Amino acid sequence: MPAGAMQQPAEDTNKATKKPMSLIYQINRSKKRRNLALKVARGNLEVQAPWHMSEAVIAQFVEQKQDWINKHLNRQRQQLDNLMPRKWRSGERLRWLGQPLKLKVSVATRKTIERYGNELFVTTTARSNSEREPKQTIVNWYKEQAMQWLDQFFSAWSTAHQLNPTSWSIGDFTSKWGHCTRKRELRFSWKLWLAPEWVVRNVVIHELCHLQEFNHSKAFWQLVAQHSPDYEAAEQWLRQHGVTVLNNQYLDFTDD
Repeated sequence: MPAGAMQQPAEDTNKATKKPMSLIYQINRSKKRRNLALKVARGNLEVQAPWHMSEAVIAQFVEQKQDWINKHLNRQRQQLDNLMPRKWRSGERLRWLGQPLKLKVSVATRKTIERYGNELFVTTTARSNSEREPKQTIVNWYKEQAMQWLDQFFSAWSTAHQLNPTSWSIGDFTSKWGHCTRKRELRFSWKLWLAPEWVVRNVVIHELCHLQEFNHSKAFWQLVAQHSPDYEAAEQWLRQHGVTVLNNQYLDFTDD
């Protein structure tokens, strides 16, 4: 399940930066692409373009879409301005299923991590990297907790739905929330569990529905609506907050 941007970066690219009007954007050219598309992500604008398309045509396209671009850039930049860059230090706010967790980091003889109420206590060793070690410990904790959540979800998921994966796992995607394979395997980003639980459930159901409809056709969305009636609100939440939740510099979102 992709997050945020309209298009994923092209595999074969020739990058250049241009500044028409008041907009700064990056051009990503691909020999496989046949048309123009915009990508607004992390407060920046990229234009996906065919390999031989002229810069004048690209600039005209950007100018035509300027109102749309400004709307999305302003929204994303405002979100980024309202969040603190992630340093993995005591006092920072983390999220578990949307709820705030206050991070407490200290030094001890061994690495540990425990959650008590709305606080997450992490100990590092004196010889460890002051930022890298707490980060990895915390990410591992999220992966373990997310896997437990999935185990409980699927133990309660009715086999009568006929939407049953062969396996599920937790990964570290940078631009999507989850993925379904042709082998009926489901894989999710640990960052998903920063989101509210009702959003998490929708993403899991979204990927489950791909077991029957391996596309985003009308039939697919009808199946999603059948199992997750509030899916449209969840999709909107993901579009709005994916830019900061999936961003390793922030891993958080602003409260609406």
